[in-house]
Amino acid sequence: MPLGNSMTKERFKESLSCYPRALREFFRNDGLDIAASLSYFMVLAMFPGLLALISLLSLAGASESGTKWIMELLEQSLAPNGESASGDSQQLLDTAEQLLAGLASQASGTFWAILVGSLGALWSTSGYVTAFSRALNRLYGAPEGRPQWKRRPQMFLITVLIMLVAVVTLVLLLTSGSVARAIGNIIGMGDSFVLMLNIAKPPLMLIMLLLVLALLYYFTPNVKPTKFRWFSPGTLTALVILGLSVFGFGIYVSQFASYSATYGTIGGVIILVLACWISNIALLLGALVDIEFIRLRQLRTGMPAVDDVLLPLRDDTLIAKQELASYKDLVQAQEIRIKHGGDPLEDMEADPSTSPKRKMKLLPMGLVAAAAWTAGRMKAKRDLRRDSEQSR
Repeated sequence: MPLGNSMTKERFKESLSCYPRALREFFRNDGLDIAASLSYFMVLAMFPGLLALISLLSLAGASESGTKWIMELLEQSLAPNGESASGDSQQLLDTAEQLLAGLASQASGTFWAILVGSLGALWSTSGYVTAFSRALNRLYGAPEGRPQWKRRPQMFLITVLIMLVAVVTLVLLLTSGSVARAIGNIIGMGDSFVLMLNIAKPPLMLIMLLLVLALLYYFTPNVKPTKFRWFSPGTLTALVILGLSVFGFGIYVSQFASYSATYGTIGGVIILVLACWISNIALLLGALVDIEFIRLRQLRTGMPAVDDVLLPLRDDTLIAKQELASYKDLVQAQEIRIKHGGDPLEDMEADPSTSPKRKMKLLPMGLVAAAAWTAGRMKAKRDLRRDSEQSR
């Protein structure tokens, strides 16, 4: 086999090895538990997010058609075989319809009232993006170094950007008929623009979903990748897993699930939480695939990224403050222990099971504590000797 073909085949095998390693890293980092915690924040952020989306659509004059399109999408997802929804699927659709109707009634008023309400809802929605940033920090093995006053506004801006992408996508998807024809006449394309828009709608939605995933993967963690990748192995993997999970979950809910019979009216809520959990699993797996491809690229350049990726932190301000607070806590605990008769050198015993870095940090504190303890003992002996001499 020629050398070029051999190298190409070897690089292809190396790239494929990123996927099983990402799956192993998912379970090593307790990915199921992380996805469950993200599902909690997703449920809390879902209703404010929908309110913000409908409010922004109302500003664009597309709130009614937007809610109708969301319901049609839910019906297609929960009834993938083209049959009418029933059982748990119908209960979930009824709950979603009532929710969207209630949110649409709230998203009304003057321009400034809708805008202020949208910003408040977006601030609540940014709680999920903040939780997602903590999850990615854990997957990267990176500490959080951004102070709260800096990190929350950053997550809010990312949420606003994602919501604007969603609004623009929905407006383009909902543009049809006379509106699309009028736009086509303005730009001189007429009915050809309507045909092109109808053809471009499915790939446009996929591209916008990839953009949302890329924004989450690039901007939320406290590490700075080399460059922004719109189409990356991780975003494509997450999109494929999301598509397969939506299709499989729709079949499961419509054919096999019986939550409404078991749990009654809260069956729809349980289905919603389960769907959020599956979605977050897909997002985390996609992020891990991107991490493994970054690690592979670093290994190919000779960098020692055997266990973790080597990326610069976006901010390390909070890290220094946390280390200082930890050091103060250790010093205070050591002083209390020595005051009550503890041995100051006890923590300095060799223990191979613990990290050597912590022993190095304790070395200056241990020396100071030992000197203080020795001085205290000598003072106590002098006082005892002086008292015994006076008693004589």
